[in-house]
Amino acid sequence: MNAQLNTKTTDGLSTKTKVCYSVTEAGLLLVAFMFSSQLLFFMTDILGISAAAAGMMFLVTRIWDAINDPIMGIIADRNNSRYGKYRPFILIGGIPVAISLVLSFTKLNFSPMGNLIYIYFTYTLFGMAYTAIFIPYTSMIGRLATNPLDRSSLSATKGAFQAGGVLFAAIFTIPLIIWLGGTGEMNPRGFQSVAIIYAVIALTLFFITFFTVKEKNTAEEDAKTYKLNVKTFVELVFKNRNLVAVGIMYFLIYLRMFLNNSAVNYFFIYQMRKPFLIPVFMVMISGFNIVCAMFVAKLATKFGKKKLTMGGMLICFLAYLGMYFAKGAPPAVFFTFTAIVALSGAIPYLLIWSFVADVADETEKVKGVRADGLLYSTTSFMNKMGAAVAGAVSGLVLDAFGYVPNAPQTAKALMGINLLMFIIPAACMGLVILALAFYKLD
Repeated sequence: MNAQLNTKTTDGLSTKTKVCYSVTEAGLLLVAFMFSSQLLFFMTDILGISAAAAGMMFLVTRIWDAINDPIMGIIADRNNSRYGKYRPFILIGGIPVAISLVLSFTKLNFSPMGNLIYIYFTYTLFGMAYTAIFIPYTSMIGRLATNPLDRSSLSATKGAFQAGGVLFAAIFTIPLIIWLGGTGEMNPRGFQSVAIIYAVIALTLFFITFFTVKEKNTAEEDAKTYKLNVKTFVELVFKNRNLVAVGIMYFLIYLRMFLNNSAVNYFFIYQMRKPFLIPVFMVMISGFNIVCAMFVAKLATKFGKKKLTMGGMLICFLAYLGMYFAKGAPPAVFFTFTAIVALSGAIPYLLIWSFVADVADETEKVKGVRADGLLYSTTSFMNKMGAAVAGAVSGLVLDAFGYVPNAPQTAKALMGINLLMFIIPAACMGLVILALAFYKLD
């Protein structure tokens, strides 16, 4: 039986530990899904904010959010408390994450400009609180699993719970918004009610991880904490070719994901004119992500993470083109390509933190310092930049192509939606292959 299915892996990493660690990922993705899939639509169609202004909001707030990532990584690396180096931050950021989610989906009696300023505040609060959890939480992988096999297994389990959080949200978000809104359509009351529910669920999952998972305290690694200066930062980050390759990959896969999430509502409402298919699409994406998680660790062991990811990206690239040309075909054809995108596109998400952990080991071997927080935060910075660019591109493309909220769309506007849904994501998958050509640790 492979290591992923054993109760204990080679380092004694129990199934309970993997599961209790990974539930926070489900909570984080439940919250992140609500923002990435619904906030742009909420701003344009509920709050009356223009698509261009909404896109610029995503760009500005995400850039600021991304800048915080290396700072948070350094803070986490230097922390030493009786609760562990990284674990305490799960609680520190949990409550403001929940509060900011609810506030962001609460409609107040403001003008469109007032609403825009309000969302700037709440979304910035969310980004900073999310960073306070996410960077230390992902950095814990190096302290829970100390060999590549266990890391691939833990990363796959984490990825499965990530997909599970998205699957839950995909199934229930829009039906709950409509049901709890009480009018048979998506309205402010429904959005706020779902935000409250998701905030409570996420907080519960954060608490489970904090109270059940403990880091392996290694005095030897703590002694290797680095003293940060410009030279050290450049050597650990910008001169680290493997980290740069992983960071570019991370930017591209999250640019693709956030573009898709932003475009889904618009595509099925205005292009397909079948909004009831939105949950079907999201369930398929998340469901096949979970299926991929069942096999990815074993496949990575057999073929290597790099080759497996590059092959998956090629298949995903071709499947995106298939989705584009099948958008007018029967739904069964369109959703066949959707399943292929979901299976192949899940690979880098499931393995990304295993890539980073290997880079951290190589950095320690070459430089003699242990800098998990800084290295994980650098890749997270690229994640945030991907989200920032996706938010800006989504809003600006919709505006440039003439999107008008709550109205039939022109052929030009529909082309803009298709660019966000298929063409740009396909290009991202092709560029991932080029980025990984420079990764040399596999």
